[in-house]
Amino acid sequence: MKNILMKLLLNLFQEKMIELKKLPKPQLLIDNGDNWTSELMVDYRKTNIIDKTKQNRYSNTLIKDVLKNETKEKCAYCESRVTHIYPGDIEHIIPKSIYPRLTFTWSNLTFGCYWCNNKKRNFLDKNCMLLNPYKDNTKSHLRAFGPLIFHVNSSKRGELTWRKFELNRTELREKRQEKIEDLQRFIDKYNSQTNQSLKDLIGNEIDEFIAESEFSFTLQQFYEDQKNVT
Repeated sequence: MKNILMKLLLNLFQEKMIELKKLPKPQLLIDNGDNWTSELMVDYRKTNIIDKTKQNRYSNTLIKDVLKNETKEKCAYCESRVTHIYPGDIEHIIPKSIYPRLTFTWSNLTFGCYWCNNKKRNFLDKNCMLLNPYKDNTKSHLRAFGPLIFHVNSSKRGELTWRKFELNRTELREKRQEKIEDLQRFIDKYNSQTNQSLKDLIGNEIDEFIAESEFSFTLQQFYEDQKNVT
């Protein structure tokens, strides 16, 4: 019954914040994940206490490096590029303290910044799940309005997500605005260009800028809004 419940929880979380794609499971987890889980759960069932030493085996650079590649070294939730100012954390989408069996489950791991990780911590509302950065259709729940992010379609999950992670905190708004202004310069250059070959190249640069920069979700929405205006 517990296994069924955990699968349901993962499915609820996996209905896209920034529509991340999961990379292949690291060999370390392929070789050890099942055994680590068994050892952890045997002790947990006996004592009802989580052995932190055994549980923290997930905290390994071989695992973290893959997660950083998945997210382009950005926080899976707020999209800040965290490695310049803080090394970042391996984040459990469904808290490992509540469901220790999911500690080494690859689909439950991502990369998060210090601030988002600490704002989320052990939070879990089974009736209103936070959006999953890999599986959710984010645009059904959230929309960027300039540097701000709010929920749409009366989405309770969207509202819970931006409020819980404080996605409109001052430093994020300011950094998003800077990136929007950078993108606007690209767009102005594209619109003013008369040579089609150069225009195509600038368009490719815009696409790459949006994909690789911090705050891709915000930038993509701004770009779409600009195209609709023109």
